[in-house]
Amino acid sequence: MKRIASPLYAAASVLALGVGSNALAEEAVAPTLFVTASPLASPLDELAAPVTVVTRDEILASPAASIGGLLGDRPGIAASSFAAGASRPIIRGLDNMRVRMQENGIGAGDVSSVSEDHGVPIDPLSAKRVEVVRGPAVLRYGSEAIGGVVNVINNRIPTAMPRNGFEGEASASYNHVDYGRQGYADLNVATGNVVWHVDTFARKTGNYQIPDQPTKRQHHTWTESAGVAGGASVLLENGHAGVSVSHYDSEYGIPAPEDPADPIHIEMRQTKLQASSGLEFSSGFFSGLELAGGYSDYSHGEIDGAGDTGSRFDNKEWEARAELLHRAVGLFNGAVGMQLRNRQIEAAGEGGELLAPTETDAVAGFIFEETPLGDGLKLQLGGRVEHVDVSGRALDVSVPLAPFDYAVSRRFIPVSGSAGLVYTLAGGFVLGATVQRVERAPDALELFSKGPHEATGTFELGDPALDKETAQSIEFSARREGDDFSFEAAIFHTSFSDFIYKRLTGETCDDDFDTCTPHGAGSELDQVFFTQDDATFRGFEAAGSVTLMRWGTARAGVTGQFDMVRATLDAGGNVPRIPPMRAGAGVFYAGEALSGKLGFLHAFAQDRLDANEVETGSYTNLKAELRYLVPPSMTGNQPVELALVGENLLDHDIRHHSSFKKNEVLQPGRNVRLVATARF
Repeated sequence: MKRIASPLYAAASVLALGVGSNALAEEAVAPTLFVTASPLASPLDELAAPVTVVTRDEILASPAASIGGLLGDRPGIAASSFAAGASRPIIRGLDNMRVRMQENGIGAGDVSSVSEDHGVPIDPLSAKRVEVVRGPAVLRYGSEAIGGVVNVINNRIPTAMPRNGFEGEASASYNHVDYGRQGYADLNVATGNVVWHVDTFARKTGNYQIPDQPTKRQHHTWTESAGVAGGASVLLENGHAGVSVSHYDSEYGIPAPEDPADPIHIEMRQTKLQASSGLEFSSGFFSGLELAGGYSDYSHGEIDGAGDTGSRFDNKEWEARAELLHRAVGLFNGAVGMQLRNRQIEAAGEGGELLAPTETDAVAGFIFEETPLGDGLKLQLGGRVEHVDVSGRALDVSVPLAPFDYAVSRRFIPVSGSAGLVYTLAGGFVLGATVQRVERAPDALELFSKGPHEATGTFELGDPALDKETAQSIEFSARREGDDFSFEAAIFHTSFSDFIYKRLTGETCDDDFDTCTPHGAGSELDQVFFTQDDATFRGFEAAGSVTLMRWGTARAGVTGQFDMVRATLDAGGNVPRIPPMRAGAGVFYAGEALSGKLGFLHAFAQDRLDANEVETGSYTNLKAELRYLVPPSMTGNQPVELALVGENLLDHDIRHHSSFKKNEVLQPGRNVRLVATARF
């Protein structure tokens, strides 16, 4: 069977070769790492913009119950950290509607961007790899990816034959800080040219300990989640075609409720169907075809201490995409495609007061092209045109004591484009430059919010007259992949026109708008208004690794990282909840059987504040990791690895400035984690 030159097949080949089987030694043993950022299955050193890749072993070593928690210490990425079970990635200060969460290229089908207390229904345990993509290629996925794309990759739809027709993985772990227990298992079996897949996971954690107080716990930070999935693919001579179905259940507490005697927790459910096919054509103008689609039925309830559902959100969503790869037209080769999406959100209870039923329809065409310019220089181009219809009900507050809602339908046509240059130098050095102009249609929540949200303690007001948001950005990057020395650095500047954000007005409300001050006497909820202002984001991020000593196949060295983002409103003041500047360093040892690392990440105090914010103090998170590959003679020649991981070993008070709960909620104290993984 020929291997198609597509991201899906490239990802499958990397997984089959076991990238990340030793997370500290990947530079020495890993094959060329292809990523899904490009439709042409480009390796990392052929992309104009940075791509962050988290390997399977790094996922298993992390205690995070959310994708945001998993990625939050990577350069340029922070976490919303609202709850242990609800933490979304923040990329270069951008979050929610500007960061697209997806699974195998199809949107997550959730309401996590609607509010920070809503979790992403993708558990890190189910991921084989996670990619964070920026630059020209993100226009393949949507203008909501203006900040970046987080692509969670698994093999629920197999795209390659398992070795010897059978392979699997089983992993179990335990956390000291929250008495957390996690387990995962998957299996891939081939019968003829059909490959079957099944996986399952379960996670249960208690309220975690807080720093310097070993007998005290952060209340309502417990989580409990489980999932099961099955899939199958027919492997063809020139590609594959397959389907998968998965079910996800999650429950988690919301910390620091307004009334501690009446805590709130979330009960979340999702059933998802996905299908994909990849075909390679040996002759003709088109070299390949990628088809993918998915349907999601999602719901969650916000449950109070008495067991009553205060708010309920239901999201039914489908998405389909087709991408045609073509051979060279003149000097250009690349891909053109189409994407369709329909989303219907219904809310009940207090959620219904926040957001009446809304529907979003979108259809888009996109293109990605690249061409060599000679002497190691390559040009990459991306473009996208969308047609977006958003309908719902908005609140008219022109008469504060007599507000009323009314039906609204809005239509937007965002047009976006990007260009990037990649210059490969001798010695493995790669330089990149990217310019982009991206338009984003306002989300239904930004247009039509109109009421209380108890879980976040806010009374949210959308603006049905919002215009498209436009971002113009420029970025320069440099990187080198190598055994003895590797690094990646990027500097960026983004100017937003009509940047949409949540602005704390300083007023307070109860459950109805006529209670909001100054006309009313409400005091329970902080009033938040979606508004538009021009804004500027700029920043710098870097990470690197240097090998200093070698002993045969073993090596030891040092690592480092740094990131910062500065975000200001052009009219004056700072964009709220921007992560602080961070710097870190560490040492590592990587051998065939034993490996380890020790390092710290220091977050500086954040004192660049919005008018209604308060300063967040600095902290240092000291981490350590030790891995041991059990000798094959003791395990029947099956790879078994043990890992011991420590986090926040200094037991520092950690508060994330990006969290709405940072004043009331500390992050976990000192944690020790034990992980056992077997692959067969």
